[in-house]
Amino acid sequence: MTEQQLIQGCKKEDRLAQNRVYNTYGTKVMGICKRYMKDHERAEEMVMNTFLTVFKKIEQYNNQGSFEGWILRIAVNCCLMELRKKTNFKNEISTDDIAIAVTDNDSNLLDNDIEKMLNCLPEGARIVFNLYAIEGYKHAEIAEKMGISEGTSKSQLSYAKEKLKKTFFSSQILKQ
Repeated sequence: MTEQQLIQGCKKEDRLAQNRVYNTYGTKVMGICKRYMKDHERAEEMVMNTFLTVFKKIEQYNNQGSFEGWILRIAVNCCLMELRKKTNFKNEISTDDIAIAVTDNDSNLLDNDIEKMLNCLPEGARIVFNLYAIEGYKHAEIAEKMGISEGTSKSQLSYAKEKLKKTFFSSQILKQ
């Protein structure tokens, strides 16, 4: 089935088409959900919420941009809605922490390593880091999506970078 046939099948609530969409994009959606949710069960729940939303709102897909991109944006939004209910972003950062700028990214890190590193972050910092560094949102967009100020977004990002740098370098030192 082509992508257009899958979309048309989903619009007709064809279970086979829906299953193929899930099988085609499920792994990528799970990857996104795991970056936002700390535990596997919550990530799985967000994957299910994502596909329920995709199938419920398939009529809203207007063939502008990629179908995959549309699905992945829904995944991010499902995770953000869930996290917004449970995260107080303003109280996430410890005042004892000192900001350190991150100058380099190690592009040789495996996805698993990145996931483990991101899980060491408090929810607010992890969400902002994901949105800014991985999804490519700007601080103004993050602030709007999360209902926080741009300053809080910048502060959370700075904290996340610092914590990741400390965690990454201390683990590298321990390995030597």
